Amino acid sequence: MTSAALHATPRAGVVFREQVSAVALALRTPAIIAACIALVATALTIGEFITSGGAVDFAPELSMVPGMLGALFPIAVWKGEARFGASFLWTLPVDRRQLALTKVAAGWVCLMTTIAAFVLWTLVVALVTGGNVLGEQTLTLLPSAVVPPPGILAPEALHTARFVPSPLLWLIPFTGATATYLLVSALALGARHPLRWVVGTVMSMFVVSAIGSAEHVDSLRFFPATVARLAEDGRYGLDAILSARAESLKTVVTLANGKTIGVWRGLPNLGDWGVATALWIGVGLAALIAAASRHGEQRRR
Repeated sequence: MTSAALHATPRAGVVFREQVSAVALALRTPAIIAACIALVATALTIGEFITSGGAVDFAPELSMVPGMLGALFPIAVWKGEARFGASFLWTLPVDRRQLALTKVAAGWVCLMTTIAAFVLWTLVVALVTGGNVLGEQTLTLLPSAVVPPPGILAPEALHTARFVPSPLLWLIPFTGATATYLLVSALALGARHPLRWVVGTVMSMFVVSAIGSAEHVDSLRFFPATVARLAEDGRYGLDAILSARAESLKTVVTLANGKTIGVWRGLPNLGDWGVATALWIGVGLAALIAAASRHGEQRRR
């Protein structure tokens, strides 16, 4: 004879709201620190504007801050949580995989709220300092995507183009942060020692980059360097989702007259950003689901 449970299994909506509250409470101290940093940055920016008239443009798609926040948020979300083995989180009357994914979703809601506040802050700073809000600018373009050797390119070979970013690019802070959040969340949830993986990955990238840039190594034939380069600043690499390739498309050249200027190898492409967004968020979701599967119920029937 089996005894009935004293309480029914809580509904998914109830679990989600409770996890949002729990994650928000855990992030209270980092939020206070971030607010203090924002106040200091605001004061310094306005002070610079008053003294020298330096306006700040509204270009959230060019900021790396959202991507960094997305990578750091999982650390705060899972801090102090015993992801493997018995812990308070896993003793709740909810399927372990469902609870793990719910906690990740709750952290994502808090992350999107933070990103929205950051974008609003940059907009307010731009309005106060009289910066360019629409993001229109004149860019100097190379005649081809290939960067010429120093002292080869004549100044008259360069041409300019008026670039007006699509308002859709203002979604980059949200999609970029989502991609990094999912990837790091999958690592935090699926690996027993995620910090080792992070350190190992970063060190491996440095080693691969150093070997690939060595004079006696053909970087085009050195497969690891090629893969790392494509994953970082390729057409659909991380830079495509974090800044629509605005960072990797910019470069510096030395002209035939000896002058060094900043130029662009091409303009940010909305289509490339869309494909990169779907690709990296899809990879992050797949990795997260695979990581959550490690926490499946193993109760005896």
